[in-house]
Amino acid sequence: MNDLPKVILMFAGVDWPQFMCRQMVIALAKSAREYGTTLIVMNRPLCPFSTIFRKPRRFKELFSTPKIEKLSNNLYLTSPKYVIHDSIACKSVVLEKLNIFALRRSYEHVCRRIGISDNTPLVWYFYPQQHYVSRLFPESRVVYEMKDNLADTDGRELTDQIELQAKVRESVDFFVTVSRLLHERYSPGYRKAIKFRNGLDKNTYLRLTTGNPEPIDAIERISSPRIGFAGVISQRLDWKLIKGIANARPEWNLVFVGPTPDKSAVVSTQSIPNIHFTGAFDHSKMPSVLKSFDIGIMPYFDNDFFRYSNPLKFYEYAAAGLRTVSSYMKELETFPREIIRIVPNDISEWIDAIESMLASDVEKAKHVGQEFASRFLWEDLTRQLLKDIIEY
Repeated sequence: MNDLPKVILMFAGVDWPQFMCRQMVIALAKSAREYGTTLIVMNRPLCPFSTIFRKPRRFKELFSTPKIEKLSNNLYLTSPKYVIHDSIACKSVVLEKLNIFALRRSYEHVCRRIGISDNTPLVWYFYPQQHYVSRLFPESRVVYEMKDNLADTDGRELTDQIELQAKVRESVDFFVTVSRLLHERYSPGYRKAIKFRNGLDKNTYLRLTTGNPEPIDAIERISSPRIGFAGVISQRLDWKLIKGIANARPEWNLVFVGPTPDKSAVVSTQSIPNIHFTGAFDHSKMPSVLKSFDIGIMPYFDNDFFRYSNPLKFYEYAAAGLRTVSSYMKELETFPREIIRIVPNDISEWIDAIESMLASDVEKAKHVGQEFASRFLWEDLTRQLLKDIIEY
C-alpha cells in the first residue's frame, strides 16, 4: 500500500456516545486528511429484532432514514441498520451475508450523499464478532484494533471470542493493540501486528496543563486530602477495597466524579461518610475536577480483564500532574514512579501507597506527568499509525 484509499470505513465497537475512543477517531480523521482520505464511522447498527430490548432509546431510529452527521471536514457518522445482531449472525453464513449486504448498501448511500466513490475502503473494526465486515469489499485491506482482553470484567475468558479471533486472522491485514500484554498474547499469527498506544487529544492536554481552572464548589467543599476518581462509576471498581480504605482512613475523603448508571455502589456506601459522589460534569470541566484531587485512583478489580488494560484515564491524570495509585495493569509498569504507584488490591498496601504519594513532591509529579503525557497525543499517535499502515 503506497497510500491510503479515499475512505477509511470504521465500525464502532459500541454506540458512538459511549465509544471511549471518540477523540482517537477525531484525531485519526485529522491525520487521514493529509492523504486526502475521508473517515466514515458506522455507529453500532440497529437490528429490528433486538433494538427494542437492547437499546430502547434508539428504537425510533428503526423507522427513519439513517442520519449522516458531519463531525469534521473529513469525518462522518452514520447509523445503519442490519438484519440481525452480529452476535447471532456470526453463527450463520446466510445471516452474515444478509448483514453484509445491508451494511454495503448503507456505505454506498453515505458515499453518494457526501460525493465520494471508493469500492476498496480501508475497513476498521474492534471486536471479533465484527470480523464479517472484512468481507464487505473483497479487495479492501482490514484493520482489527484490540482495545481489551477477550475476557469479561470478572476476568473470565470469553473462549468463543478467543477462538473466533484466531480463526479469522487471515482476513486481517493489520492487527493493532493498545497494550504490550495484548500484543504479546494475541499478535502471533497475524500478517502485520502494530503496537499502538492510548493517549489523549492535544486540546485536552492543553486544557489540563495550562491556565487556572475555576474551582468546582461541590468538590471544593469536601475537605482534603481528596482521593479522587473521575469516570463512569460502576461495578468495575473494587468496592470492597474502596470501602476498606475509607473505613481505615476516616480523615481521607474518597471522591467519585462521574455518572452512576448502576446505583448499587451509591447505595452500598451510604453509611460511610467519607465516600462522596458528586455526579457527572461536562468533560470541559475535567481540568477543574482533576485539580481538586490530591491523589488520583484507579481501583479496578485485579483480574485478567484489567491487567491487560491501558487506561485512557491515566493520560488525563498524568497531564493534570496528578499523583496516582492504581490496581495492577502491566502497561502502567512503564510509567514513572513519580506519577504512578501500582499495588495489589490489598487495603493496607493501598493505604501505604496513598500515604507515600501524599508525602511526595507535588511539583515534581506535575512536571513529570505533563512531560510524559505530551508523548502520547492522539494527533501524533494516529499520524504514526497511518504511516505504519502505508509503509507495509
